[in-house]
Formats: sequence, structure tokens, C-alpha cells
Amino acid sequence: MAVTVRHGVNQLTLNTLAGKTVAEVRDEVASLLNIPASSQVRINGAIADDIDIVGENASVEFVKVAGEKGVVGCSA
Repeated sequence: MAVTVRHGVNQLTLNTLAGKTVAEVRDEVASLLNIPASSQVRINGAIADDIDIVGENASVEFVKVAGEKGVVGCSA
């Protein structure tokens, strides 16, 4: 069954992701959706870990932690 993966405005639906861990899903779609390694993941709205298994028809969303900026090491 299809799994929908989102990061920001980018979205991808694939039939090959169900049954894989979050880490495997991240590895497979990171370059396609521009997903940073530090992003938090949610499966069907609930916070998930890299070892969690993605179920059939799941919605997987990679998000930046609140307050995190895109520039590292910048001081005002």
C-alpha cells in the first residue's frame, strides 16, 4: 500500500515504503525531498523514532524542530 512522505511543501507517495523503518524511509527519500538528518519525524501525527516501522497507508512527515534556523554558527 502507498505511504505518503512530506517535508515542507514537498510530498511524495510511494508503494515501496510500507514495512520499512523510519531510518530506511529517510535514506530512500532524503535527496528527493531535501530532508536534513536533524529533522524530527511524525507518523500519522505522532512523534516517531528511526527504528519505528512505517505501516501501510501511513503519512510520514519530516519537520524541523521549532525555533531551528537554517543557518548554523551565525551570531548577531
